[in-house]
Amino acid sequence: MTDQIAHEPQPPFPRKRLVVLVPGIGGDSRWWQPLIERVEKEPPFSLARVTWLRFDHRTRWYSMGRLDSLGKRLNALVAAEWLRSGGYDEILLIGHSMGGLVVRHAYLLAAGGVADVAASAWSARVSRIVLMASLNRGVDLRTASVPQRLMAWLARVVPFSPHFTAIDILRGSDFLTNLRIDWIRHFRAPAPASNMPSVIQVLGTSDGLVSADDSKDILAFPDGHYLEVPEANHKGVYRLDLTEDPELRYSVLRHALLGDFASKAAPPPDPVRRVVFLLHGIRASNVDGWVDGLEQRIKAREGERVVVRNPTYGYFSAARFALPSVRRKNIRVFQDWYTEELARHPAAEFDIIAHSNGTYILGHSLLRTPGMRFTNVALAGSVLPQDFLQRFRNLGRQVGRIRNDRANRDWPVALLCNALNGIRMKDVGTAGFAGFLGEMTDEVAYHAGGHGEALKEERLDMLAAFALGDDPAKPTGLTTPGYYRQLSNSMPYLAKLVVLGVVAGAGWFVFAGGQFHAERALWSLLGFAAVYTVLDII
Repeated sequence: MTDQIAHEPQPPFPRKRLVVLVPGIGGDSRWWQPLIERVEKEPPFSLARVTWLRFDHRTRWYSMGRLDSLGKRLNALVAAEWLRSGGYDEILLIGHSMGGLVVRHAYLLAAGGVADVAASAWSARVSRIVLMASLNRGVDLRTASVPQRLMAWLARVVPFSPHFTAIDILRGSDFLTNLRIDWIRHFRAPAPASNMPSVIQVLGTSDGLVSADDSKDILAFPDGHYLEVPEANHKGVYRLDLTEDPELRYSVLRHALLGDFASKAAPPPDPVRRVVFLLHGIRASNVDGWVDGLEQRIKAREGERVVVRNPTYGYFSAARFALPSVRRKNIRVFQDWYTEELARHPAAEFDIIAHSNGTYILGHSLLRTPGMRFTNVALAGSVLPQDFLQRFRNLGRQVGRIRNDRANRDWPVALLCNALNGIRMKDVGTAGFAGFLGEMTDEVAYHAGGHGEALKEERLDMLAAFALGDDPAKPTGLTTPGYYRQLSNSMPYLAKLVVLGVVAGAGWFVFAGGQFHAERALWSLLGFAAVYTVLDII
């Protein structure tokens, strides 16, 4: 009898499952209770030993701090729970809206998908990541709320302004750009299929904040999937208590949480092997002749193997370039362009030819997003500081070759940028006139002419060849800067004199007759703020 009992089949040991739940900005895990109660009745949950880990971060629209700190906290919290429990057979990550970004960041940290961060054991047990209306591409500032626009404006305009967490969910933010780049590179790296979780983006058909097209970095891979919840908006996509037909909504949510998702067929090989950006500068646009000329040359040589992107951020003058907030304005735009192209062509080589303010946008994007990479970088009329390349921790991991074309009568670089240096604006400089410090660049100097001299028709073949990996010979007819070198060196002192003159004039106006005129001071401040704001907005 004893032997018979011993050999009878035993019931399977209940699986240990950890479910991590991260609400969105302003959210609360208690709002998930109706869905949780329904899910717990399902056999995969009712027959398992389930631990719910609710990460109520209490982040609001006005909260201050950086979003990556939430991902780090979540990673540490899951790792601690893993140790306390002795491990889990399966982990399910669920994030709503901003919480979807936190979940993705925590997973990448744990999986070793972020540079210089050691992997954690728990990542190998993540079987599914469910993103409920996750802000995968971020909030488009053009459709953002008034508070979001105000916070974004303050972050650009006011020096040392507090960092609102909501800034990190804007499209093209540093956090989002790094997250999307790391995600794409992690999921396209060779790995056993069992180690890659299914990733499901769930989106309501009435979501006014996120669109189906915002998840290219998720859906580009075989284990990325997309589901729609009929008549659900952004805030209520997971709420069974806010719909007239909870059964219909639950059927979609149940499939996202428990349904089978077969890996999609691998897409056909991408014929595009190279993506080349052409980034214009001040007093220019993407319809300038040099842009069209370079595009024709690159396509004629590479054919279908190349995609040329020449996006525009609009025209603005050298005077507007002098405003720090204006020249920083389009960094996020470029970073979004880059990640979108990387999602479309994750295996392609990226190269760029940038001019003037385009070099500023490129340089500061590289500095702020360590995952951004370009193989060949051609700069013309660069407005970056001479020591800019020395500010990188590992420039060689981000950039292959750099060519720096300089002109001997480039007044926006030689004069304006050096004048801005003189009044403590260290984010711009004269590398496009005096050259970069060190030996990290191929310096081509000096073309005889002004700010756009390197982009003249007869020089486009050399720029295109460099961007495509060749090593073209130096152009003929190079000259010296002459008196422009002394004129450039004098600009910091002249700028200081101008500023002192303006301050002295304002002081005379406000303290006329030896008395302080509060009304004049107020009107002076308001006038300055109004002019700056108008120039920043237009």
